[in-house]
Amino acid sequence: MIHSVKLFFSFVKVSMLTQMEYRGVYIVRSLGKVFTFGGALAVLAIMLMRFQSIGDWSAYEVLFLYGINILTYGVAATFTMPISEISGRIRNGSVDTALTRPVNPLFLIVCQQASAGYTVNYALGIGVMVFAAVNLQVQVTFVSLLLLVLAIIGGILIHAAALIATGVPSFWLIKSRALSSIFYHEASRFVDYPITIYSYATQFILTFLLPYAFISFYPAGLFLGKTDESVFGPAVYFLPLLVGVVCFALAYKFWTIGLNAYESTGS
Repeated sequence: MIHSVKLFFSFVKVSMLTQMEYRGVYIVRSLGKVFTFGGALAVLAIMLMRFQSIGDWSAYEVLFLYGINILTYGVAATFTMPISEISGRIRNGSVDTALTRPVNPLFLIVCQQASAGYTVNYALGIGVMVFAAVNLQVQVTFVSLLLLVLAIIGGILIHAAALIATGVPSFWLIKSRALSSIFYHEASRFVDYPITIYSYATQFILTFLLPYAFISFYPAGLFLGKTDESVFGPAVYFLPLLVGVVCFALAYKFWTIGLNAYESTGS
């Protein structure tokens, strides 16, 4: 276990330093993410300035929720985006290289392809959360902060599970970007806003079928003391970490099934 952890950080360090060597590319990628997520944040802020609230959530509460989503996505994408986009590696045969190493293939791909570009998301997400919490004058305690951190870990695992799960069909379909777009990128946009503004059916889907609500809505609701709003009871607000672990375990199982079905391209 200790050896695996050391190996993980060694691989990630090499990957990050290699990318930092090409500073121009890193800066351009970072600016691209600033414009992408900053632009979306600006649109959200303008809308909130116009309407002041969304459902029973004030502007700053929605911003806090959105900040969690940016942060958790950034951390997950840093490591698992290569799995979501693995179809290209399958076509050029580079997956075969990972299979010849005496290391878990998923572990190796995640470590070697860790992206430095998403560090912008960390700063943006944390900055938005702190800005919103200060303006909301949230009383932060050790327990509330600990619960938030655990919930954020759960959100990271859910994002990671979705990125892995939407990439695995590439072992059969070669190109599966449409699945990723429909079941992850488009569906997860629903939780940029409080799910209480949607119908019961949509809330059910986002809680129990595609549990993206556990990425940001339930963590934000717990931290901000809004645990009386879910139609599924207050207990769901304490489940993000558990849901994240279960989702990641299922995604990893799906990965092993896909990998076992993989037939080398011969490239």
